[in-house]
Order: sequence, then C-alpha cells, then structure tokens
Amino acid sequence: MKKTLIRAFSFLLTLSLLTGLLCPFASALEYEGVPPISIESTASLLVDMDTDQILHEENADEIRYPASITKVMTALLTLEAVGRGELTMDTMVTVPAEALKDITDDSSTANIVAGEQISVHDLLYCLLVVSANEAANILAITVSGDIPTFVDLMNQRAQELGMENTHFVNPHGLHHADHYTTARDIYTMAKEAMTHAPFREIVSTGQYTTAATNKSEPRTLYNTNGLLARFKYAGYVYSGTIGIKTGSTPEAGYCLVAAAKKKGVTLISVVLGCENIELGNNKVERKQFSESSRLLDWGFTNFSSATLLNAETYLEEVPVRNSFQSAHVVIQPEETVKSLIPGQYDPEKLDLRLTLNSDTAYAPISKGDALGKVAVIYDGEQYAEVDMVAVSDVSFSPFSAFISSVDAVLGNLFVRILLALALLFFLVGVVRRFQAQKREELKEKRLHRKEEKRQAAEARHLREEAAYAQRKQDQERKRQERDRAREEEQAFRRAEQERRRQEQEARRAEEARLRAERERVRAEEQAIRRAEQEKRRRERERIHQEELAARRAEQERRRREQERRRQQAEERRWQEQTRREFYDNRDPRGGYRQDYREDRRPTARDDRRGSHPSQNKRDRRPNNRR
Repeated sequence: MKKTLIRAFSFLLTLSLLTGLLCPFASALEYEGVPPISIESTASLLVDMDTDQILHEENADEIRYPASITKVMTALLTLEAVGRGELTMDTMVTVPAEALKDITDDSSTANIVAGEQISVHDLLYCLLVVSANEAANILAITVSGDIPTFVDLMNQRAQELGMENTHFVNPHGLHHADHYTTARDIYTMAKEAMTHAPFREIVSTGQYTTAATNKSEPRTLYNTNGLLARFKYAGYVYSGTIGIKTGSTPEAGYCLVAAAKKKGVTLISVVLGCENIELGNNKVERKQFSESSRLLDWGFTNFSSATLLNAETYLEEVPVRNSFQSAHVVIQPEETVKSLIPGQYDPEKLDLRLTLNSDTAYAPISKGDALGKVAVIYDGEQYAEVDMVAVSDVSFSPFSAFISSVDAVLGNLFVRILLALALLFFLVGVVRRFQAQKREELKEKRLHRKEEKRQAAEARHLREEAAYAQRKQDQERKRQERDRAREEEQAFRRAEQERRRQEQEARRAEEARLRAERERVRAEEQAIRRAEQEKRRRERERIHQEELAARRAEQERRRREQERRRQQAEERRWQEQTRREFYDNRDPRGGYRQDYREDRRPTARDDRRGSHPSQNKRDRRPNNRR
C-alpha cells in the first residue's frame, strides 16, 4: 500500500512538471543587449509593420475584450465595399431608427439622429475620430443591409486574415461576453486596415469638421487618441504618431492600438486592459497612453533598421551542364531582407550562408528557378531564409548532353580499352564490306545509268507538274483563308464597336442618373437652406418689430413721466407763489387787501412783471383808506 501511494505521488509530481514545461510562458521576448521592458497592462505587443518582426509581446494570444478597437474592422469592411464599387465616400446615407436601438446614453456618440442624411465619408470620421457607436451601426446597415449580416461578414473577414482567436458580436465593441480577440489579432487587423489610404488619413487626423446635414449644424470632432492630439487628453502627444484607435469599457479596461513612424520605421503597439491612476488634485494618469509611449520609445531607441540582404548586389555563379549557351548561371536572392536589429548595425556580425540544391545545375533553366537558399544570420540569430533564383534562362542542348554522358562513361579505363577494340574490329569489317559493295555498285551503275537518266527525266517532269498544281491549290487556299480572315475581322470589329457603343450608352445613362441624383440632392439642400434663411429672416423681422414696439412704448412712458413731473413742478411752483402772495397782501392791521384774489393764477403778463401781480408796486392800491 505504501509503495502504491509513493508511485502515485511520483506520477502526479511528474505529470505536473511536464504540464508546467509544456505550458507556454507569458514572458516577453528577449534580445541580447536590449534591456527588457514590462508594460502595465494585461496584454501588450510591439511589431515592425513592414517586416512583421515582433519586438515585444506579453500575453499576446490571451483572449481579451477589444472594446471600440472593434471599429477598425467596421471601417475596413466599409472601405473594402468602397473599393469594390458598392459604395462611394460621397454616398449619402439616411440614418435608420434601428441603428440607434442598442446605443446606451453613457457610450461615445456623435449625436446622430434618426432620419439624418450624412455621407459615408463623414460617418467614417465619426466612427474613427470620436468613436461614435451609432456610426458603426449605420455603416453596418449601409454595407450589408442589417447588422447581423454585417457581423457575419466581420467574422468571415477575420478568419480570412488569420485572426483565429477572434469573434465579433456587434460592429461597435460595446461589451458582450462572446465578443473577444487578442493583441496579436488586433495587430493583424490594424495592419490590413492601414493598407487603405483613406483609413490612414482618418486615423491620423486630430480635428475634423463634418458637413452640415438636414438635422444638424457642422460637427467638430476631436480625436480620442491622446498620442495624436491633446484635444481630449492633454500631456500625452507622441511625436511621429500616425494613428490608430482607442477603446474602453469597464470589462475591457483602457485599450489602444497605436502606430508611429520614425526614420523610415513604422511600429504598431497594442496595449489592452490598462487602468487610470488617480494622482490627486483631479489629475489622472491614463496608462493606455503613457505605457504605449514608453513601449514605442523602447522600440525606436533599442532597435535600428538594417538591410541584411540586398537582392541586387548579392550574386553567385553556379556551373551549368547540358548547354552550349553558357557554362554558368548567375543566381540572386528572391527578395531583399530588411529587419530591425538590436542596437546599431555591425557588418561584422552578418553571416550569409549559401546552400545550393546541387553543386552543378542542369539545363534547361528558366529565369526565377530556385537553385538554392541563403540563410541570413545576424549576431548568431537567423532572421530569414531566402530562395536563390536564376536571373536568366539557360537553354538545353542535346548534343552537349550527349557529350556529357559520353564523358561520364569514358571516364573508366577498362571501358575505354573495350571500346577501342570494338571500334578496330568494326572498322576492319566496314572496310571489307565497303570494298565488295564498291565493285558491285560499279557494275550496276554502268548497266542502269541510261535507265536512271530516263527515269530522272520523267520524274522531273512529273514533279514539275505536281508542283504547279500544288502551287495553284496553295494560292486558292490562301485566298480563301484571307477572305475568311477578313470577314472574321470585320465581324469582330462590328461586335467590338457594338459593345463599345453599348458601354458608352450605359456609361452615359449612369452619368445622367448620377447627375440627376446630384441635382436632386443639390436642389433639396438649396430648398432646405432657403427655407432656413426665410425662417431666420422672419424671426429677425419679428424680433426687430418687437424691439421697435418696446422702444416706442418706453419712449411714450418716459414722455408721460416727464409730463407728469413737469405738471407736478408747475403745481408746486404755483402753490409756493400763492403762499408768498398771501403773505405779501396781508394788511398790518388785520385783514387782506382788496385786490388780492386767492384763486388768481399766474399769467404770461405776470411772468413779464414778476412771479406774482402783488410784487408790482404799480398794481398795489390801498384797501384800508378811511
């Protein structure tokens, strides 16, 4: 029982060790002389886009959520549809309501509404610059008719590109448990998208303003890639950045696939699952940008581009047999090998190891035939193995092949002696037979010489007649062939002219249709603009009339206020004057003067004399004379 337990324990321990050895390691690549780098993310990758050389990888094949990096595939399929002629960048799209159903309020959008008419060109900018989720749905419906069909197309294209660990559920990247990919597959997808010039232009744009639509003024879009522009996230701009796309969800973390170009080298970095670090004072370090910058700096600093094998200058000669055309054929590499190497390039570390299929090549040889391989080894590491191909044709010569075969046989001494003896006996027999035949021939020649002359004359006459008849037949056949060829050529020309005419008519019809469509769209836009201008003019007129009415009312109110104040001032002045007149006309002995009237009001004549009639001495009369 004890032995059984020991054996079982030993078996389990051995199995665990083997499992540990067989499991792939998640550690990064190591290059001699290059300090290793560790990125604060769940997965990272750095690749030379021109050669697909991997400079750094950590968990590059680990299943992760891509978030809005999904939109790279959406843009790729849209641009491929444009390339096939199914769409154009100027195609106007009317936004369907179904494109907005699964868009949450907290997701990134460009505020596109149902019924809005917007071009494919502006939709791509909304998709890639501000990561608008509704733009992804709109483009999916535009390309495939509905979103599920477009998602199937996304998965099919992913398989064609070799993205074996990728599965899409939607065109925008909002979280779904079955929507996943890897850092390596993201690089494959991004590299394919960067082969399209419109994609490169859009993802390298920091700010863009769309055209006005039937339901929106022009939109100003700011790129979410902090390495490219500081509009959204300041302090992360990286020199040389040419794209590509951000992505973030709570489940995916903060992700970025970035491309930068320096000194003729283009590197693509992928970081997934980064976090934002709170620094205090309302400051946040966004790791998807800082770690991408650090990874790109590491690549550009520690690696340099070098041409390890030049197909134009590396030439070798190989001996050729079975041909009189040339004794040698020149071979060269099928392609030039360029790669990123650690540190600075040192020619002493380069080793080109040529291996021929055979020491001697045998004709016939065609240009491009592989006659060997050359291994490109730098600093002990093999970077490539390239076929060595012939640079010209070498024709086959049967006589040369026979001579080569004879030379191979005659190389044996015993064979040479046997051949010499056989040749000697053969020559003796030939001489004897020739002498006997010569004597017989002399007799026969004398007997048949006249007969031969006669037959020769008859045969010559028959040949001449046959040749004449044959020439006549050949001339007739050639004439018939020329007539038939001429008729076929005329028929072909007529068919070709008819085809060209039909193509021209179809092209003119299509141009007329497109012109009518453009005129219709232009007329609709002009009508919309005129209606908008008329509406604005009426609104301005209404506001102007209201302002005039308000100003007139204010002026009337002020005039009435001034009139009221003037009347009040006049009333106070009259009361004061009346009071003074009252005191001035009192009799010192009591009573009042006879000429005083309490109800008298100032007149114009009084104004000329004074403020009150009682102030004029000429008008004063005694009223108390006795």
